[in-house]
Amino acid sequence: MKFEDLIINREETVDEQSAILRSKLVEIRTANRKDILNRWFDTDDETHRMERVTTFRGVHFINDSKACSVNATYYCMETIKSDIIWIAGGNDENAKYIELAGHVSQKVKALVCIGKDNQKLITSFRPCIERIYECQDMEDAVRRAFYSAEPGNFVLLSAGCDCDELYPDYKTRGNLFKRAIAQL
Repeated sequence: MKFEDLIINREETVDEQSAILRSKLVEIRTANRKDILNRWFDTDDETHRMERVTTFRGVHFINDSKACSVNATYYCMETIKSDIIWIAGGNDENAKYIELAGHVSQKVKALVCIGKDNQKLITSFRPCIERIYECQDMEDAVRRAFYSAEPGNFVLLSAGCDCDELYPDYKTRGNLFKRAIAQL
């Protein structure tokens, strides 16, 4: 809805103006609700890409499940200006994690691995991250990340590689992340 649509015609009575404004407010509220529902239920193209899910007890949760490359994860980490608890992992045979070393050493307080084989991820970041955890499922990963975080920190799901057999696609992985947050 454009601003011009809210302008009232001077020839209309006060009751007519009031009715028009009420109907336009209903349109705005309905559009806002649809927008919120679209973001939550994955009908929006921006879902799973730097999606701010919620803040719970001072910890911010970002769903960047669509980041299936090191470059996409780098960009997301670059935008976050606070400490990060990073959930990552998957099919990383082609991932060049060294490109993330600068951001990881400066921002990442803990790494929570969610893939079947996390050895490359662990080996790449063991020198610069003290706390590295391996989890069997997303619920465990989100719980571990949340309890490793302090208020003001970000829990970031940004795999940095393609999905492995644990998750058929980034949408499933992102939706499980959101579901796990809701269960905290």
